[in-house]
Amino acid sequence: MRSPPTQEPENPLHHQSRLLGLGRRAFLWYLRRFPWRDGKAFLYDRLHRRLAPPEGWVVTRLNRGFTLRLDLADPVQRRLFFFGDYDERREADLISRVLDPGEVFWDVGANLGYFTLLAAACLQNTGQVAAFEPGPSTFAVLEKNVSLNPFANIRLVPLAAADREGEALLYSTSASADGRANLFRAGADQTVREQVRTVALDGWRRHQGLPAPDFIKLDVEGAELAALTGARETLSQADPLLLVEMKEAIFQALGTERNAIQEFLSPWGYRPAGLIKGRWRLCSDVRQAVGRNVLWLKPELPRHRHKARRAFVAGI
Repeated sequence: MRSPPTQEPENPLHHQSRLLGLGRRAFLWYLRRFPWRDGKAFLYDRLHRRLAPPEGWVVTRLNRGFTLRLDLADPVQRRLFFFGDYDERREADLISRVLDPGEVFWDVGANLGYFTLLAAACLQNTGQVAAFEPGPSTFAVLEKNVSLNPFANIRLVPLAAADREGEALLYSTSASADGRANLFRAGADQTVREQVRTVALDGWRRHQGLPAPDFIKLDVEGAELAALTGARETLSQADPLLLVEMKEAIFQALGTERNAIQEFLSPWGYRPAGLIKGRWRLCSDVRQAVGRNVLWLKPELPRHRHKARRAFVAGI
């Protein structure tokens, strides 16, 4: 009789790799599918390094219907991979609820393209998305991420929004897409200085012959007031909704206050709404909006009131 073939013992490294893969899939399923709870952060802090894929970069489809190539060495992108969403999920919910087919969305300070692709996924190849990102290395990441998706309505703009056309120094790191890149002061690890082109958004739109935006998301690390100053005509005539990042630490570093943006916008009827206990709420003063992102809207406009109700903005 022929003896049965002997089975090679499984390589312990292969066995360990398979177990890690199973653990990673289970961990991703839990983090992405279950509601946010404090326990998620606890588990993530203890397990994410052990369960991270060994590759430095991963391509993943996120919960909101688009794909990104993520650098797992970057803490923000690593969390995005595991949770399938940004920590700015309330802001993402807001954009998803207020954008209508055919509208125009400007992502000023697009970074790796999360909000650019979120808007494109909402518009489904109608309307237009313009993504402004001046940093060459970050722009390359943005360009790659857009190419991974089927959206044909995205316009990539390698320019910095400011109050005038010209040039400026951009301070950044060279390692990956730097969400802290800015035009006013280098951080401790931002050793790269690059000359970038600046534009006033009004002049850029006129020169390109493009329609005015219905929604502007603005995150330019301290240059928000300059970018808004360069969009006076758009703000006064087109009445876009605005989602503006307003980090208190950056305003202090610049020697100014959040109230400067309120003073600039209020003559056109804009009022702030901030995230208070997880819900957007209209405020009489921007200092009441404790979150880093502030929604600016014109409550007297029926279009803004309608969109605000869809986004469950309280106080309208």
